[in-house]
Amino acid sequence: MKPRLKQWFKSSKIWVWPIYLFLVVFVIFPLIKLFVDSFSTAEVQMSSLNEAVLYIDLFEENYLAGEKEETIRMLEEVDHQLPRSVDVVDRMKEALAKASFSQEELITRWQAGKDSLLVTIAALEKAGPNPDEAYPLALEARTLIKELQGLPKSAFSVKFFLDVFRDKLYMKALKNSLLLGIASVITTSIIGFAVAFILVRYDFPGRKAFSFLTTVPIVMPPLVGILGFVFILGRGGTINEVFFLLAEKLETSWPVLANWLFDHLPFNFVYGWHGLLLVETVHLFPLITLNVLDSLGKIDASLEEAAESVGSIGMKRLFDITIPLTIPGFVTGALLVFIGAFADFTAPMIVGLTDFIAPLAFMDIQQFTDRHLFKMGITVGAVMVVISIGLLLIAKNYVAMKDYSTLSYRPVERKALKGKGAVAAFTFLVVLIIISFIPYLGVALASFARSWSMSPLPTSWTLVHYEKVLLYAPGYIINTFRFCLLAVALCILIGVPISWILARTQLRSRGMLDILTMLVLALPGTALGIAYIRAFNSPILISKPLANIWIIIPIVLAVRRLPYTVRSSYSSLLVVHRSMEEAAESVGAGGLKIFKDITFPLIWKGVLAGALFSFMTSIQEAAATILLSIPGWETMTVGIFTFYQGGTHGDAAALGFILIIVGVITLYAMDKASRAAKGGLFG
Repeated sequence: MKPRLKQWFKSSKIWVWPIYLFLVVFVIFPLIKLFVDSFSTAEVQMSSLNEAVLYIDLFEENYLAGEKEETIRMLEEVDHQLPRSVDVVDRMKEALAKASFSQEELITRWQAGKDSLLVTIAALEKAGPNPDEAYPLALEARTLIKELQGLPKSAFSVKFFLDVFRDKLYMKALKNSLLLGIASVITTSIIGFAVAFILVRYDFPGRKAFSFLTTVPIVMPPLVGILGFVFILGRGGTINEVFFLLAEKLETSWPVLANWLFDHLPFNFVYGWHGLLLVETVHLFPLITLNVLDSLGKIDASLEEAAESVGSIGMKRLFDITIPLTIPGFVTGALLVFIGAFADFTAPMIVGLTDFIAPLAFMDIQQFTDRHLFKMGITVGAVMVVISIGLLLIAKNYVAMKDYSTLSYRPVERKALKGKGAVAAFTFLVVLIIISFIPYLGVALASFARSWSMSPLPTSWTLVHYEKVLLYAPGYIINTFRFCLLAVALCILIGVPISWILARTQLRSRGMLDILTMLVLALPGTALGIAYIRAFNSPILISKPLANIWIIIPIVLAVRRLPYTVRSSYSSLLVVHRSMEEAAESVGAGGLKIFKDITFPLIWKGVLAGALFSFMTSIQEAAATILLSIPGWETMTVGIFTFYQGGTHGDAAALGFILIIVGVITLYAMDKASRAAKGGLFG
């Protein structure tokens, strides 16, 4: 094993090591920590032991200084804290007793420490308030407590991991989340594939505009989308208020319909499963479209022509030839959709649905009073990772079962849409865009509304919400740009070298890098946030825990979005022929100079497209940033969530609308860069 490791180090490049170090520290280590915590006995708070040691230290300090009154007071505190230390030992023994393997030896050591401590406590009680007699006993107690603190505090246990599957509440939540993920894949697949097929195969007026507009919903996270739908489709939203006005007007001319409306209003458009599915579908269907577009565009026309020649036409040809050939792109999009819906906790919480796995994990982690629930939150995060990785492996193996590559291809020519087909396609796209843009309208109206109650539209307008978020609380916006730009810089610094290794080298580590990149793509934000809380809540190398320093947020954003930069850069590298680099190498140019002078000028647009997509998706990240938010360093999504939870909906809408505008501008720039790159983001 050692010679192999040595050989691997020799064959590796030195500049590769920092990349591996980053991935090990910020991907592998948090996941290992998450699973170690999940498969261990319950945590027992050690604060009572720490406080007992602290008060003994203060007692000793005052005793040696001759401060009699303060010494007696500290002795009383010591007498109060020591019995609490005994309680900690009892709780520790109880936790260790639930380990999967016998811990009798360790429990015996804890019991021996407890017995010795009880003897010392009894002696201290006998000494009474006499500092001279109590002093050596207190020092002995401190020594015993420090010995207890040095004992192992956990053991392997599958209890909590299995408890998730035994608990009816968690099983119901897991079932609901899985169903939401599956339902979102079905709805987004139907819509996303239809959009991609129309845009790739047909030519009609406004096709380029529709190509961009159908991608725009991806810039709005479900957190903002559900707010927009509530403003328009909620019980007191625009549509229900319009129906109320209609019912009032119909009272004289059509009383039956008016009475029916009054009996059934307000209609429930968004509160519940259907509303949640609507939000997830509208936000996520572009992921299917973007991934299927490239696969559709690379189908060889001769394959469909051959199928048509043997009678496979229309829908039969679509299901026999076209759809099967788009599987690689579709599976990637479907996986992203499923994980996005499965791991979303903000949208369910906004509509009052907490019986989903991600909201339960979030609420368990956010509270610190019930250690059992906190432990369950950690374990739920591990369960989410297992499910996501399992689906990733299934998807990867399914795609690998067949070969989808071609030596060359002749693209299918676009057909001009006329007559009923043109009307149907145009109507479908317009209706889809109208529904998709409802949240934008709702957020925009609410952000400018001074008062909006019991009326279809705001009755008065104001800029006070923007004044608040721009002038009095600009930190949300400043922090978002700061963190996301840093995250993009990290994505480029790490992602471009990874893509180079995958596309241009024969390093043995290529397979591992590919696996790690795909793994990151499958990690739910909620689970990664929990993993970071557990991995970096203690000082490592520096005196302050990394989880309490703002840099943790750009790091987690970079990790979450790294695959997009890698994928875009890799696609661009594939269309740059090696002969250009080989020519530079033949005249003595070094690797770095070749990359700087030859390769990067040819791939920079693809790198830019990936970086912009990473930026656009980073500004809308909610799950990980809300979990890891640090006071004074909150992002826009944290601000939106906080404002809405606090009842200041206008401020939440103002922040949301700013996020939308930034996202749309970034998407437009990304679209231009991606088209110019000829590799593309998903190409």
